[in-house]
Amino acid sequence: MSLSLESSVGFAQTVSAASLPRTAPEESKPDTPDLWNKNTLLGDWGGLRPLLDNYGITFTLNQTSDYVGNTQGGMRQGFIYDGLLNLDVDVDLSKSLGWRGGRFHISGYGIQGQDLSTNYIGNMMTATNVESQPSIAKLGEIWLEQRLLDARIGIRGGLLEADRYYMISPTAGVFINSTFGFPDAWEVTMPGGGPGYPNATPGALLTFQPTAAWTLTASIMNGSPIGPNTSSTRYGTEFPVGDGVLSWAETAFTPHLQLGTKTLPGTYKVGGWYNSARVDNVTLVESGRTFTNPINQNYRGQYALYGLLDQALWRESDTENQGLNSFFRVTYNPQQNRNLVTWYFDTGLAYTGLFDGRPEDVIGLGFAWAKITPYLSGPIAAENTVAGTQTPMPTAESLIELTYQAPISPWLSLQPFFQYAMSPAGKAPMPSNPNQAIPNATIVGVRANISF
Repeated sequence: MSLSLESSVGFAQTVSAASLPRTAPEESKPDTPDLWNKNTLLGDWGGLRPLLDNYGITFTLNQTSDYVGNTQGGMRQGFIYDGLLNLDVDVDLSKSLGWRGGRFHISGYGIQGQDLSTNYIGNMMTATNVESQPSIAKLGEIWLEQRLLDARIGIRGGLLEADRYYMISPTAGVFINSTFGFPDAWEVTMPGGGPGYPNATPGALLTFQPTAAWTLTASIMNGSPIGPNTSSTRYGTEFPVGDGVLSWAETAFTPHLQLGTKTLPGTYKVGGWYNSARVDNVTLVESGRTFTNPINQNYRGQYALYGLLDQALWRESDTENQGLNSFFRVTYNPQQNRNLVTWYFDTGLAYTGLFDGRPEDVIGLGFAWAKITPYLSGPIAAENTVAGTQTPMPTAESLIELTYQAPISPWLSLQPFFQYAMSPAGKAPMPSNPNQAIPNATIVGVRANISF
């Protein structure tokens, strides 16, 4: 994953129309005779891809399908389907209009199925990174960009999703749980869930790459991606404004360490964000807990600091990407009265090409931990004393994920995975029994990704 302004959605594959096989018109042959060796399932779409490429237009269309279930613990057991059809269209304006350094992008989502975490588990760290409110068609990002100084500076404006630009770990992208992308510690804390998939918000973004190893990224966005009209939000057409300003800054360093004859790439990042929007006291937010007398107060301003280390640890002989990689990310949200999660970290290992004959397979083991604000302990203890209940005191939610991603062909990959969610929502009470914490949950599933 580069540090340029490219999509960070882990399940999307970018396929350039120029890389697809071309067929002479007089031969009228299929794009590729071997189905399994095509770059995409539909090849060049009967000549549409090379035709559009003449005008600087490229697109990707991917379907992600998960069959996933909670087999033990949680609120209840069962299996569900969730899926996402993701379209990205990019236009090189220098090629289509002669606009040097110009680029246009639009993306859309078709969200399918159910939400296992909300309906079966009760955890904060969403089991899959495609779970969301179903929508047959939802607008994602749409922006216009100008590149300057040999593309070292980029200025982008439109509808933006912060999870495409910030806190991105190349190694963590293999995992299925959404927290390894845009941390769920931020999603449960920021107004409207924050500007991440599938909710974009108006904003502007600046990148500056003074050297090949350093990249500075900064942006301003509307403070919440959710406007007052929820039906429009469902389709991504709300374009909310006036909800404060979310300011973001990140510095990234990408060194390449030498270990003998082996090159070990790394990614190191520090950053932070500040949101001037008004946020509620944590007793008023969705935390898995209800209060008879919540603290009816809101506050101006909310911020977080974070850091990321992603480093290749080992490379197999005569390969560039086969070997062991690691990552560690941490965030700190210090304002206990308005942040449901105060500390969060995740870490993991991923090995590419572990088995002979499978050089592109990736096996990963990850762990995530989110500490619920201790501010909630006082109101919960007071409620227990007055009502005679025994609602569990909040602690931390933890997650383990083991996954194996296996490319079957350039356009198809399969990925079985296992997750174990510990203390869902930090020992949130069972909906049917407020005196009992939601039990640990065992989650299993398989993902299929098809690139059309």
